[in-house]
Amino acid sequence: MKSLFNFDNPFIQLLCRVGDMMIVNVLFWVCCLPVVTAGASLCGLVKVIQAVTLGDEPEVVRTFFRAFRENFRQATIAWLALLVVAACLAGDLMLARLYLTGGALTAARAAVAVIALAVLAAACYLFPLMVRYENTLREHCRNALILAVGKLPRTVALAALNAAPFALAWAAPVTFLKSLAVWLIVGFAGLSYLGCMLLRPVLAQLEGRSGKPEDEEDGGRDR
Repeated sequence: MKSLFNFDNPFIQLLCRVGDMMIVNVLFWVCCLPVVTAGASLCGLVKVIQAVTLGDEPEVVRTFFRAFRENFRQATIAWLALLVVAACLAGDLMLARLYLTGGALTAARAAVAVIALAVLAAACYLFPLMVRYENTLREHCRNALILAVGKLPRTVALAALNAAPFALAWAAPVTFLKSLAVWLIVGFAGLSYLGCMLLRPVLAQLEGRSGKPEDEEDGGRDR
């Protein structure tokens, strides 16, 4: 019985990991409520989950808000730019539906879909790169695009993973609402965990490692 509550027990470690993910999930969506801060909140989420996937035991609240603060400027600019692009694409789609028909409408929809997928693909790499490395936003965007193209199969998996909640909300809103409690408690952290696992070999390759990349004390950022 004593061994059951030993912190070296794999079951206890799993419970601690799930607890950390639940805490950071709540921090994430609470800090997303102002909308403008969603980019910085995403950086905080990714930073904590990166540490969790490496088997570390991060101080969740401190790690989250440290990443939130350090990446606030770049993350906010990137997030607002993504919102502007999304609004423009939505506007283009609405105008296309109003003024185009037949093949022209199909072509316009396809163009919007291609651009949206390209932006989503780059965004899948942008915020994890921002969290782990110190660089200009322009260079982060450039590197994210290079990785999105160079790691295409992994990019497809990451894009599908990140689009899953939005696709569920659009295709099955009732089901999404029924599962809303799961998303609020641990869902976003779970998606981030899977995303970080997919990204781990990419980061290892970038850092010249054959195994998993180490999370350094300074946050793993190159200085």
